[in-house]
Amino acid sequence: MSRLKKSRSMKGKLGKTGTKEMLKEQKKARKAATPSRFDAKKAKQRKEQAHKKLDRLGLLPEKEVAQPKVRPKRFTFTPKVEDAASQQVEQAKSEDLVKSDLLDSLTEQN
Repeated sequence: MSRLKKSRSMKGKLGKTGTKEMLKEQKKARKAATPSRFDAKKAKQRKEQAHKKLDRLGLLPEKEVAQPKVRPKRFTFTPKVEDAASQQVEQAKSEDLVKSDLLDSLTEQN
């Protein structure tokens, strides 16, 4: 009896009992499955290695310096801008009040 290599594929497990349609479904399932940790790690390593090589050769596009986004401040103090005309009106009102106070004080004494 010859020894057969154990196959991890579904084809080997099915042998001659499974149909082609079943095999196709299993292939789809294998492709749709998330990659194993080993495969993901190796893919990441290959990507990093390629990146380093491009960097060494000077073919890597220049990175743009990431500027932090300036968040608008929520509560900001904005000094009130007063017009010259409004200032004159306020001064006139204050002068009128002073005059009226003076007149009132004079009339009270009399």
